Amino acid sequence: MPNTRDRGDVVHFAGRHHLSPALRDGAPALVAHGEPGRRCGWAELFAAMSARGLVASLEPDDPGSFRLVSRAAAPSSDAGLGRRPGAVSEARRFLGALRGRFPPA
Repeated sequence: MPNTRDRGDVVHFAGRHHLSPALRDGAPALVAHGEPGRRCGWAELFAAMSARGLVASLEPDDPGSFRLVSRAAAPSSDAGLGRRPGAVSEARRFLGALRGRFPPA
């Protein structure tokens, strides 16, 4: 599985799979609705990852693939895991919706 330190990759992965940042006994995690863990903000999640020397290991299309691995043991590729061919058009649609301009159905 590819490893990444790119926060955008982690945030996009979580959003695509409806996961939230959380801490489980102080350890960073992404959790689905109803899973155990204290929900936290992204800054707290990334601070906990950094403090423990962790990077994300994930397959962009597999919601169960997210793992945290040692930065020293798993070099980071940071190859833009969250950037799919349609990512720019998705972002434009989101911004259009945010600004009140909805694309035709």
